[in-house]
Amino acid sequence: MNKLLAAQRRINSEIYSPAARTKPEPVKQVRFKTRPAVKRVTVLLILFACFALGIVVIAQYSSMITLQYRLSEAENRIVELAEEYRALEQEAAQLSALSRIELVARTELGMCEPESGQLQVLTAGQDEGIHVGE
Repeated sequence: MNKLLAAQRRINSEIYSPAARTKPEPVKQVRFKTRPAVKRVTVLLILFACFALGIVVIAQYSSMITLQYRLSEAENRIVELAEEYRALEQEAAQLSALSRIELVARTELGMCEPESGQLQVLTAGQDEGIHVGE
């Protein structure tokens, strides 16, 4: 039993001693040292990724500008074709006017109106055959 009491006194003295009441020593944090070469490679990879991303952004922007230019040209061409179409429609209407056709027939082709005996009307019926009348 003496041994038991001695062990208990030793434990109590360690727990309640003034040295035990002091602050425990801080635990040192272990830092893993990285090699300078690994840091350089990492930095170079990050820089390369940023450079590649910048090239992609510039290429997309350039493509967008090119497409906008082509779209603007196409819209201008549509406006030109619409104006040309209106002009051609107007010219077709003028050329197909009956007064103009009669003028061209009389002046350029030398035609004149037929006299009353020069016209004959032909009628064709299913039952009667062909009839000539005036």
